[in-house]
Amino acid sequence: MHARQRRSDESTANAVARGLNILAVRDAVQARRYMEFKGVPSRVIDRVLGQPDVCRKPTAAQLVSEAITPFPRNVRMPR
Repeated sequence: MHARQRRSDESTANAVARGLNILAVRDAVQARRYMEFKGVPSRVIDRVLGQPDVCRKPTAAQLVSEAITPFPRNVRMPR
């Protein structure tokens, strides 16, 4: 199996991209919890959290997605 596999499962790729975003703004516990909830295989989660710097860059669509554009921590969302 190659270290960098083809992106064939878009929903998993999006969950991993969001998990990496959560890792960047929160921590590994929250990133793992999110990816587990989204059904990302545990071996993928372990690889992503263990070596986030070798993960693929987000696609153009993922870059503009709300899913990977976090609100600053100090901004309160209206109810």
